[in-house]
This record gives sequence, structure tokens and C-alpha cells, in this order.
Amino acid sequence: MLRAFLKRFGLWPTVALLTLASVLVSVLVTLMFNGGSVDSTGVRIAILVPCIVAPLFSSQQLRLIQQLERAHEELHRLSITDELTQTYNRRHFMQIAAQHLAQARQGKGLSILIFDLDDFKTVNDRYGHLIGDAVLAEVCRRCALSLRPEDVFARYGGEEFVVLLPATGYHEALEVAERLRRVVVERPVEAEGFSIPVTISLGLATQRSPHQGLDELLNRADDALYQAKQQGKNQVLG
Repeated sequence: MLRAFLKRFGLWPTVALLTLASVLVSVLVTLMFNGGSVDSTGVRIAILVPCIVAPLFSSQQLRLIQQLERAHEELHRLSITDELTQTYNRRHFMQIAAQHLAQARQGKGLSILIFDLDDFKTVNDRYGHLIGDAVLAEVCRRCALSLRPEDVFARYGGEEFVVLLPATGYHEALEVAERLRRVVVERPVEAEGFSIPVTISLGLATQRSPHQGLDELLNRADDALYQAKQQGKNQVLG
């Protein structure tokens, strides 16, 4: 309860609450040990002592709680995030996708996109891996800004990425895929003084029945991506 109050209202309101509680407890204890009556000096002492001691003690403890909470949140973020692209990592994506698939079996449906950067090996070979990393990060930044809040975006491996589109049919998913393709190709990536044209190819798979599993959807999207590569790249198939 204290942690929830601290998280919602902040440090000093929580310190004030604890101080007030300490004063009430101090007054009650003083009354108990004095048979229910106490002079004005005793009351002042009962109020003054916790007002001095409680803020000093509680503020230190609450700061420690805040630091531990922030450290825990950061560790959790690192455990589910790809460091370079700031997308989800593959493990976390699979966990979220399984949850969405269970909901999709209730009739909501979903679609999956898999895409990768066309000829990315050439970028690495020509400009080096540091610039290649910058290209990956910029492409992901553009794509993330073009997705909806409910979409799940993750690095699937290397230069390959996956997007889960909850409650999304084929035509709407196709629009999302085309939007991603356009936002990447519309202008080159600027990195270390180089202007690097980039395109992506995308494979799309939409759930056809509630019984289709995640592996089947991913395989279909991956097959569609392969066909997009074979048929000229910089396109969406599915």
C-alpha cells in the first residue's frame, strides 16, 4: 500500500502522511501510558518528536524504495528490449504474441508482418557495421512512429523484424505494411556524413481461422517475405 501511494503521489506527500501517522501513534501511546490524560507539555513532546524524527527516517527509506523501484523497472525494460533498435526482443515478442493469439481465438483475429532491409549486407560491407547499426536504428525509429499504440514491434533476428497487428484483418494490415514501406523508402538514412538509400521487403499473414497457431502465421509471413525478395524487393506480399 505504501509503495502504491509513493508511486502515485511522490516522495513528500508520502513523508507527510507517515509523519501524521507517527504523530497520531505518539499521542495515543502517550495517553495510554498516562492513564488517558496528559498535560500540554506532554502533548507538545508527543507531537514534536515524530515531526522531527519521522521525516528524517521516512524520507531516507522512501528514497531507497524509489531507487529500488526504478532499478527494477530498468532491469525489466532491458530484459525485454533490443538495445540497438529499442524494439522488443524476440523472446518478449513470442510471449506477447501468445497472449494475443489466445484473444484472437475469441474472434478478434490478428495479422503478422515480417520485414527485413533489402541488401543490408551491402550496406555493412560498404560503410561498416557501425553505420549499419545506425541504419537499423533509424529504420526502426521511423517504423515505430508509423505504427499504432496497440501494435507489437520486435527485432526477430539480425536485420529482420516482426510486427503483430492485433484485431487487424488483411486489408488493414496491408495498409500498415505499405505505410512502413513508404516511410523507409521516402528518404535516405543520414549517417556519419553518408546519405544511404534504404528499402524494405515485407511478408504479411492474416489469421484465417481461430485454430491457426503462431508458428503457422510466422511461417506464412516468412514465406511471403521470401517471395517479395524474389520478385524484386521493396514490396509487400502476402
